[in-house]
Amino acid sequence: MDDWDFHGTSLVVLGAGFSYAATDGGTPLMQGYFDRLNQREYPDLHKFVVQVGCDRSCPTVSDANVERVLLTLEQARTANALMLDGWFEDWIPKLQVLRDQLGRYTLFRLSDQISMDDENWAVNLLARTGFNTSYISLNYDNIAESILSARTGTVHCRNANCPHCKMRRLLQFSCSCGETRRDLGRRWHGSLIKLHGSIAWRRCVCESCCAKECIDADCRCAPFSEIACEYCGEACVPVMVFPTMSKNLGEIPQIGTMWQAARAALEEAESILLFGFSLPTSDELLAQLMRNACEKHRNLRRVGAIDLNPEQVLDRFRQAVNPTCDIEYVPLLVEPGKVPAWYRAPASPALEWCGQAPIQSN
Repeated sequence: MDDWDFHGTSLVVLGAGFSYAATDGGTPLMQGYFDRLNQREYPDLHKFVVQVGCDRSCPTVSDANVERVLLTLEQARTANALMLDGWFEDWIPKLQVLRDQLGRYTLFRLSDQISMDDENWAVNLLARTGFNTSYISLNYDNIAESILSARTGTVHCRNANCPHCKMRRLLQFSCSCGETRRDLGRRWHGSLIKLHGSIAWRRCVCESCCAKECIDADCRCAPFSEIACEYCGEACVPVMVFPTMSKNLGEIPQIGTMWQAARAALEEAESILLFGFSLPTSDELLAQLMRNACEKHRNLRRVGAIDLNPEQVLDRFRQAVNPTCDIEYVPLLVEPGKVPAWYRAPASPALEWCGQAPIQSN
């Protein structure tokens, strides 16, 4: 690993490619996201994906790209009725049903039959980052937090150096009876920052509950289960914000704390490692955040990309930042199904699972 100082990295940005590599293909990429979409279980979503997600390049539901489906959903939600008249109007009454089925499918797809191997290169690479490293994740799954919570030398709860525990504290800090706190201080440092929510998060949406909208991240990183709110007894719901070009983040105001934390981490970072994150157009809001943060303080010196096409990812990053910034770019190539040539396995175990498997699949 001579090309990059993983332990000294300021900030790691995790995309779907990381989770795919860490689970040996167990979690899906953007294309292939609907590979287990059952027509009987999710009838409306299946029909919708066939209509908007399949074409000559993606002939089956299993080939469909989730970004395309999400963008169509978002544009239909905000479009004028006349624009959709005569060809799309049948879907308008079903938009909420589609979103609900997509949420249920995502929870199922990212928690069922998912496992990790201690010897996996991506698992060990993330585990070898330092306790001063911060992490931005665009993923709904619980892969990163499971790894980061089990690293050798991890301290949990009070005085924690665990990124997942720090994330939980950030969310608790933001839950302040309807008022979103803006001054995070350095609470974000060394934290896992999840911008789109997680299958392991829940919130109460009961209007009369004192904890309405407060986000609770499961302390054991376990996927969402139907547990009643401890304050009012009503059912909780998962917390997932689907990425589109016009995010409706207002639906979950407390998740704004994660975006504040991401901005602070980006502004301070001297090195950023993009791990399986290709800066897709559906995450334009994050690209703009990167542009603003990097230009504001100009601390950034190195950017690395672990990807099947790292040069392309780095080119997109270059386009997102001011060209006058003096940044070194480091491509770290990954070939499909292979351990990267630049990877060196750790000399000693990097993880302590406390006798349990890293992730228990359903």
